[in-house]
Amino acid sequence: MVGRLPTTPTFVLPYKRFATPCLLTRAEDYLQDPAITYRKTVRHERRVIAYTRPPQRTVSKHASEHEHCEDAIVDHSLIWRMLGWLGSLTLVLDQARAMILQRNPESTCHRVDGSVDPHKARSLDRMAKLETARQLLQIIPEWEACFGCRFFPRFATRAGFD
Repeated sequence: MVGRLPTTPTFVLPYKRFATPCLLTRAEDYLQDPAITYRKTVRHERRVIAYTRPPQRTVSKHASEHEHCEDAIVDHSLIWRMLGWLGSLTLVLDQARAMILQRNPESTCHRVDGSVDPHKARSLDRMAKLETARQLLQIIPEWEACFGCRFFPRFATRAGFD
């Protein structure tokens, strides 16, 4: 992790900042739909999600240059790791709620239910992480509306964590 309280998982940032919104959407889909699995979250219309890496030039034995393109497939474990990371952000969730309630005392963010289908986790610890992740994902839109900025990746610096 980067710093004392990271705002974006180290396996996503700093080089893949564009991936955060996509991963958050996929993670939310997994938590909301009881029928969806980790493997189904990385599919779009029955196709695996992939991104094309820029072509790399290689020199063959015959001294001619060839361009080589390679597709990298988004692995389902990335969603699992993202949810595990989100579920570990209990202090961030508490701070986000406190900030929302300070700005808007009539908010019901403290009553957000993070219930998840019991078949989504094999252990109580994992279930607790999934529930925390779901609560955080449900509170993010309200936080962003209150403060007029994106929750990720700069929440910690704007929330007063130094």
